[in-house]
This record gives sequence, structure tokens and C-alpha cells, in this order.
Amino acid sequence: MAALCEEFTLCGLLSEVDGRRHQQDGLQGVEEAGEPDTVLVTDSGRTVTLYKVSDQRPLGSWAVRQGQRITCPAVYNHSTGEYVVVHDEKVLRVWKDEDVSFDKVFKATLSADVCRVCSLPDSEPLVLFRGGALRYLDALLADPQQEIETVVTEDETIIWSQVLVDGGQPVFIFITEKRPDWFVYTWRPAFSASQRWRLPPAADGSALLDFSAMVKNKMVFLAILYSSGHVCHTEVSLSPCDQELELLVSPLLQLPEAADTGALVILHESYIATLTPCAPQQKDRLCIWNMSFQTLQDSKEFSQKTWRQLWSHNGKLYVPHTNSLLVLRYTCEPSCLASALGKGRATQKSAPEAVSVVNWEALTGKAEQPKPPATRKTPRKQKPQSSGEEASSYLAVLSDIQTASESQIPSLVQRVFVTAELAHFQIAISSVTQGLVTRCQSQPRFYPQSSIITLIESGVLSYSACPDLMTLCLEKQDVQALRLCLKHYADIPEAVLCSCLKAFLSVSEEILSKAIIDTKSAASYIQESRAAEEAMEAEPVVQNGFSSPMAEEDSCDVQMLDKSIPRDEAQGSPVSLQRAVLLNSVLTSPFSENFLLPHLKDLTSEQVVLLLRYLYYLYKKCGESVKLDLPGEERLSITQVVDWMNLILDANFTVLVLLPKAKPLLRTLQKFVRSQVKFFSELNKIEGTLSELQKLQRSSRGSGRYSIEVLELY
Repeated sequence: MAALCEEFTLCGLLSEVDGRRHQQDGLQGVEEAGEPDTVLVTDSGRTVTLYKVSDQRPLGSWAVRQGQRITCPAVYNHSTGEYVVVHDEKVLRVWKDEDVSFDKVFKATLSADVCRVCSLPDSEPLVLFRGGALRYLDALLADPQQEIETVVTEDETIIWSQVLVDGGQPVFIFITEKRPDWFVYTWRPAFSASQRWRLPPAADGSALLDFSAMVKNKMVFLAILYSSGHVCHTEVSLSPCDQELELLVSPLLQLPEAADTGALVILHESYIATLTPCAPQQKDRLCIWNMSFQTLQDSKEFSQKTWRQLWSHNGKLYVPHTNSLLVLRYTCEPSCLASALGKGRATQKSAPEAVSVVNWEALTGKAEQPKPPATRKTPRKQKPQSSGEEASSYLAVLSDIQTASESQIPSLVQRVFVTAELAHFQIAISSVTQGLVTRCQSQPRFYPQSSIITLIESGVLSYSACPDLMTLCLEKQDVQALRLCLKHYADIPEAVLCSCLKAFLSVSEEILSKAIIDTKSAASYIQESRAAEEAMEAEPVVQNGFSSPMAEEDSCDVQMLDKSIPRDEAQGSPVSLQRAVLLNSVLTSPFSENFLLPHLKDLTSEQVVLLLRYLYYLYKKCGESVKLDLPGEERLSITQVVDWMNLILDANFTVLVLLPKAKPLLRTLQKFVRSQVKFFSELNKIEGTLSELQKLQRSSRGSGRYSIEVLELY
């Protein structure tokens, strides 16, 4: 999942022309500098500035003379630690941090107009000329007046370019326009000439606004933004080709509105960012989209005009906005269906751990047996088995578990772990699990709990591989196995998730005390609340009988004057430690709101009230943490708690309103929400006041070396 994080202003966008300061028409570029937290900002006029992003301060600034103009963004040469810029189309400048003025730095006048200078961390900078030719910077510095050939045809103009990396080597791609046609060129050091492809025009006649590219599967993945609001993509081969071919363009996603201008940048192999206007206010809107599932991940509307320019470096987006340059941090997690459609786990597994690849041909002996992984060791005296022998071995175990006694099942399951290798390990585990479940369903007294838990903890099972397992655990009220399923499964349907929730809310304390549940993840905050409750019982609170109407209306204090509210709701956790751990496993499971909401209506009134009280308790505990989440393996966050609280209220609001015992809890939630709204309203007022103060110019009427100015906010 992707999301926008904090936002701050890096610098103002005012330039000086003929002695007068005026607002710039956007920027020429924002490029990475030597350190990960520094960028080079090239304005639309004469200045290049080096900024420390986290400190929001300039480290150095350089400007060309009056009458000269910078014509391409400045870049950083990672191999030499120098900066490179071109002004007046042909004049190339190279300087270092200690240089103060351009007058004394290296200068070279080239024989052809320069379009762009591009730099990569592990490669020498490349210079793209307006004629389409490419040269390494060192080759140009050795002979600035060398002849530069023309690659593009007459009246063909370069409108966009980008440098990529494939296998440690640079890949240069640029796009040209020769109305009404567009062409794509690629260049690699291994080939002496550029490769050219024709980009077909849009079927609806819309114009091309912006491009972004990345290397994916040994191909250049090119994303295209059209004025119709369509975002399409095409793949450009990096192999040499003798003839000009037409690229195949496919739709990627559809933006809500058409636009005359816009910006596009690829953030991740699964995420893309767009900056386009949105109706009806015609405000600019920054959006992050999931390319795999065509879903909107996050967005931000700008109150004032932007120049619809967008750059991305080191997890930060740079947007010129009115007279300032904004920086927006963003996060991108691996894309999955749970995060695209619903609420995913706070900590997702990495791709190698979450995906198990099954070799289906291994069972028939058609595929070669791969070497066993380093983490799965076989006994030294055991001879390596072929695929056919392994298949017959686990099939023999599958046959034996149908007749073996319950005490013999653990040893049979261990045989599967020892003999089954990577080729069909997942198939063997799934088949043995299904065999055990089938026997448990036919023989009610048969239930090898330890073996079932061992199979779940293998990490290769899923709900779709053995859907009857969780149904069996629900029938047996095996809360330990259910919790492990919630931990290891990523494809649990919402109906089964809600069944687990009802079971955890209604299971008796006797069953919970017998279950082996790891309570370390919740003990840090559940035990503290219990100790506070015991202290209250030892020393009761004495009220003086007075509370002002204003305090009763707006107070968010957890001590309630209404005696109908249980004391554990006000002070301690309303559930035991074991039950809290089980409920947390449900709250952190992936789900989709549309699919979960109908099943939550099946909860009884007692279960709804208990769950709401526990969610309110968790919300207060999350608020006590600086990171707004709770410690432990589940990493329960305040966002997940609020999402579940909203779902419960939406699904059962009518029942809660009509239920007398739920009214004190609803009043508590209402007062707490009102206090939070009032608190954030005051913060918004302070934010607005501070933003207005930042716009004020310092008064020049002060006398002496300093002056003191008092500002009254209220």
C-alpha cells in the first residue's frame, strides 16, 4: 500500500530579473545531489541552489551573469563530486562546493545545442544534444568543439528524456514530436546507434502530456499521460532492431478528469503518481495509484495553483506550488490484493516469505529435483530421494493417518517434514492437513491438536488450500489454532473472519485458561490496566458531588460519574489478557470493508458492546503512545482501531441506540469524539494563524540592532 506522509516547504520560488524579484514560472528541475538528503534546484532563470532537505536550508547558491540564462537543469557528477550545468544552449560549466562564482569555474563552449544533462550514481554523466546525439561528459570535456551528428529528422523536437539503469549499465530513452507523430528512441553503450520506435497517436486524438519510465523484466516500461485523462503504458525492447516498429500501447488506468497539462512519475513498480486538475473547483490534485489493481491509494488537493511539475527522489515528492517548493514524503509497500481492496496487515511479509512456488510436475517425475534449501536440512545418513520416491513417501503417510491412532499422528506428520523437499512440499503439507481434517469430521472424538498446530506453523498452508480446517477449529473451539491461522493465512474470507471474532468474544474463560496463547504481545498494556483497577478497588475514588455543566459536556476524562458504566470500562481492559490477544489477531487481519460489514450485523448485542468497550480502551492506549500504535507482534495501530470502531457502529447502530445498557458507552464515545473535534479545530486555528504569520514581511521600521515585536494570537 502507498500513502502520502508529512508535508513541508523547502524554499520560496522568487527569482531576480533586471533587479526586480518576481514569481517564477515553475522550475527547470529538481535533481539528486551528492548526499541522499540533498537536492539541486534549478530555477527558470539564472540560479542553481543546493538544499539540505531535512533542514530546509540552502547549502550553496550559484548564478550566471545578467543577460545569461540557464537552459537545462544542473546535475551532480557522482564520480568527481562536481556539479554540471549548461547555460545559453552551448556553454557548459563545471564547479565544486567551494566555488563561489561562475566567473572562475571551468567553462567549455560546445559545437551544438544541448538539450539535457543526465547523471546516475554509478555512471558518468551523459549529455543529450537537441539533434539526438549522446556523449559522455568526459569525452566532451576532452574535445568541446568535436563534431556532433544529428540523429533525429528535420522538424523533430525532443520533448522528454530520462536515463535508467539495466544490469549496471545506463539506458537512455527520449521521446520526440514531429506533428502529428511521436517517436521513442533508446540508447545503450553496447550499441553504436540509437533504436527508434513509432508511438501511435491516441484513438480519441488527445495530446501527450507527460511520460515516466523504468526498467522492468529487461524491457523499458513507459507510462504515458494523455490529455483525455487516460494513463497508458507500453514496453520498449532493449534489443537492437534493424527496422522502425510501432509500439503497442495498452490502457493502464483512467483519471477522473481530462486535463490540458499534467505531470506523471513512477514511484515503484506497482505505484504511480499523477498531478492534474480536478473539477469543479479546478484545484490541482496529487494522486498515488496502484497500477496492478487500478485503485487510488492516497490523494491531496492543493488550495492554490501548482505548475503541474513533479519530481521524485529518495521517498519524497517535489511540487512547485504558487511561490514555494513543497516536499511530500511518501511510502510504498509491496502491492497485494488485501492492501488494494481493504485493510492489510500493518507488517506485511516480504515477497519470498509470502509466496510459495509449487512445482506441479515434480509429482510425476517430469521435472528435475532442485537442491533442498539451506534452512531445511536432511539427516546425514539419509539418501537423497527422487521426486517419485518423495511423492510415494508422502502418499504413504497420507494413507497411514486414516487408520493410525491419535498418539501415532505426530510421528507421521514429522515424516512429511523430513522427506518432502521444496519440489512438492506445499502439496504434501496441504494433502496431509486435508486428510486429518476429513478424518476429524468423520470421527468426532479424533482431534490431534498438536499435529494440526505443527502443520499450520509450517507457513505454507492457506485458507484456499484447506478451507475445512478453520471450520473444524471453530467447531472444536480451538482458539490456539484459530489464532495461528489468522497469523499465517492471508486469504481468509470476511465471513470466516467474523466467525472467529464471534468465537473469541463468546468463548468461556475456562477454555481460554487451558489454551496455550502467547500473551507477550499484549501483556505490556493489559497488565498495567489491571494493576490500576486493583489499586482503585483498594482505595475507592470519592467524588465531591459537583461537576460543572461545561465539564460534563466536553470532558474526555475516563472517570465517569454514571454508576451504570462498569469500572473496568473507565480504568482497565474489559477483557482478559488471553481474550485481548485473540481479538488483536482479528483486528490486524486483512479485510475488505464492503465484504465484512454485512457479517458484523450477526453479532449479538452483548458481543457488540464488549467489542466496542475493548476498542475504546485500545484507542486510549494508542493515544498514550508517541507512535500511535501498540507494542507487540501484531503492531496494532490507532488507524486499525478506528476503522473497526466505525465498522461496528455502522453495522449495529440501530441495535446500540435501542439497547439501554449501551447508552452510557455511546454517550462516552460521543463526548470523547466531541472533545477530539474541538481539540483539532483549535489546532487548525493555530495552523492558520502561523501560516499567515509566515507570509508577513519583517518590518523595516525597527531602530537599532534589533527590535521586539509582540504578537497576540487571541
